Formats: sequence, structure tokens, C-alpha cells
Amino acid sequence: MFKNIYLRLVATYLTLFLVIVIIISFFSTSLFYKEFTNQIEDDLVNAAAKTNSLMERYYDNEITRTELTAWIDAMGYISNIKIYILNPDSTILQQASENEDLTVTDQLRADIKSAMEGNDVIRMTSVSLEPDSEEVVYVATPLRYNDQISGVIMIFSPFSAVNQLLKEAIYTIITVVIIVVLIGTLAILRVSVNISNPIKQISEYAKDIGKGKDVPDIEIDTNDEIKMLADSFNEMKKEILATEQMRKDIVANISHELRTPLTSIIGFIKGILDGVISKEDEAKYLTIAYDEANRLKDLTKDIVDIAKLESGNMPLNKKDFILNELVRDVYVELEGLVKEKNLDFILDEKNKEVKIYADESRIRQVLINVINNSIKYTENGSITIVVDTLEDKAKLVIKDTGIGIKKDKISYLFNKFYTGNDYGDATSGAGLRS
Repeated sequence: MFKNIYLRLVATYLTLFLVIVIIISFFSTSLFYKEFTNQIEDDLVNAAAKTNSLMERYYDNEITRTELTAWIDAMGYISNIKIYILNPDSTILQQASENEDLTVTDQLRADIKSAMEGNDVIRMTSVSLEPDSEEVVYVATPLRYNDQISGVIMIFSPFSAVNQLLKEAIYTIITVVIIVVLIGTLAILRVSVNISNPIKQISEYAKDIGKGKDVPDIEIDTNDEIKMLADSFNEMKKEILATEQMRKDIVANISHELRTPLTSIIGFIKGILDGVISKEDEAKYLTIAYDEANRLKDLTKDIVDIAKLESGNMPLNKKDFILNELVRDVYVELEGLVKEKNLDFILDEKNKEVKIYADESRIRQVLINVINNSIKYTENGSITIVVDTLEDKAKLVIKDTGIGIKKDKISYLFNKFYTGNDYGDATSGAGLRS
């Protein structure tokens, strides 16, 4: 329904908030009504008990009829209630006001009968004793004297006061609800803005980065998941920019690496075709061109391997083999290059048979690359290959007496296309093999 995250947040929060407010308002009103009617009920029951006590005193001649009437009249006036004392035949024995008669309806007659049987009748649901008359609530209790029921005490209270108080309570609750809803809505709008704006900004910046534009860092003051998202985006942006710069550098470096052998090959072939190179030297320069072509083939193969690694499509042909045999083959293959630089080449097999499960060709490639680096950066001394095991795992160590790697550069070793040039140390290559 809502495609905008801001509108979804507002709609969700506001709906939840309104539902909670309505439920609380409903229960508050119900609780107030119950408490208020319980209070009226208690007042009427207490008034009936006091009236019964006055009638006992009257029967015992402790007070006169005039005093009885005065007490009942005063109690009715103070409490805004009407008190009737009825005979068993429903005729009035005593009432608070001589000017008001009691109309005995069918419901009253049934309740009076129930009271004469010893039951307390409580009617908190408003009723009208006569058409268009004021609604009342009442209680009917037995008039007891000397453990005998001699009549019925009926106490009536007008329900208009209850209605008025309920209306006032409802108006108050509605007013409070409106204020709470307004404040809550403003708070929800504010929270939704704080959540949606950074996400919207991140989305817009992501599109700009996709178009190659430079965007500033996103600054979030809160210490929550939104800030974590912004920080992650800023870090991602830095990584993308670094990778993009590295890509440009590697393209430039690869272009140079490819151009050099191509230039040599083209120059030598053109020299032969144009007759510039003598027949005696053709074999020499064709050999050089052949070597350069092989170097070019190796470079293109490295580029393809990198592309496969980046896409996760580099297949690994794992099998069980003896690592020592592979190391010996590489040792023989590179022994000539090492001796050309007058270096000692040492093979130290501390464990004569180290079995591993891996891709033999990839292990060979790694081993050759690392040893080539040792040859490249070692001018004097030796290169040592150690084959050993450590805690049921193969251990292969290549040591040399070359210039080594500076400690502050070690953390960059596994960066894409890392070369010494990227970090201030002069070296050749594009970070493909060395």
C-alpha cells in the first residue's frame, strides 16, 4: 500500500499507538464506571442498614415517630436519596418525604417479594418507575426486627448524577486522549523522519556512487542501528573508492606489462620482415620474441585466474598427494635461476613423507610465485625450503636472506593487486604474480 518507508513507519506506529490508546481509554472508562457504581451501591446498602437500625430503635421505643421521621428525612436530604419503609403488602410504612408517593411497578413488586423472602436486591441498572420520570438505581433489603422480617427497606438514588459524572469523566478521558494522540503523533512523525531520512540519504548516495559520483560521508548523531548502517555505508564507500583507484592503477600497470612484450615482438618481427635483422641474427631475435610471447601468455593467464577468483568460479581439483614430491620438482625447476644469482638453494625435508589433500597445480603455482619473489629480492646468501608437519597439518616454510618486507607493509600482503609501488617501495609488476 505504502511504497515510501516514511509513510509505512508513520502508518504502523500511529495505528499501533491509536489501538493502545483506545484500549486503555476503554478500560479506564469501564473501571471508572465500575468503581463509581460500586461506591453508590455501598452508600445505598449502608443507608439501608442505618434505616434498619433506626426502625429497631423505634420498635424498642427508644425514639419517637417524629424523631424517626426527622432522622430518615435528614439522611435522605444529605445523601440525595429517597427512603421508603414498606409493609409486607407493599404499602408505605415510613418515607423520607410525605409529599412523594411510591409507584409500585411489576419489577418493584417482584423485588419487594424477594426482599420479604430474606434476599438483598440491588439494581444498579437505571430504571424509570413511571413514564418520563427520572431514572433511578435502588436497593431493597428486608426490615429485620427480633430475627423476623417485618417489612422492606427501599433506598432510591437518582441516576442523573451518575450520568453527569460519567459524562464529565468521558469528556476528560477524550480530552486526554486527544492531547496524547497529538503528542504521540508528533513524536511518531519525528521518529519516522529520523529513521527514514538517513535510509533515504544512503539510498541516494548509493545511486550516486553507482554513477561514479563522489559523495560525502553520512553523519549520524544517534548511537543505534541507523548509525551502524551509516558507518558501514561510509566504510563501504571508502572501500569502493580504494578498489576503483586500485582498478585504475592495475589497468594502467597491466597495459604497461602487456605493451612491453608486444612492442618487442612486433619490433623483432618487423625487423625480420623488413630485412633490418640479418639472417644470422633471425634465430636469436625469434627466440627473444618467443620468450616474450610466453611471458605475455603467462600474464593473460594470470588475469584470467584473477577474474575467476573474483567471481568464485575458480575450480579446485583436490586429491591426495605427497607434498615432498611436488616440492622436489619445483626445487629442480627453479634451481638454475637460483644458481644464476650465486645463491645457495637448500631443501630441508624434516619429514620425508607429508601427505596432503589439495589442488596440486595451485599449490605448485603458489610455491613457484613465492620462491620467485625470494629470488627476485635476494642478492646474497641463501633460499631455504622446509617441509615439515605441525599438529597433524602440513608445514611449508620458505626462508631467504633478502631485503624482506617492512613490518608496516605486512598488513597489505593480501590486498588485491598489491605491489610495493602502492605503498612507497619501488618494485616492478602489477601485483599479479609477485
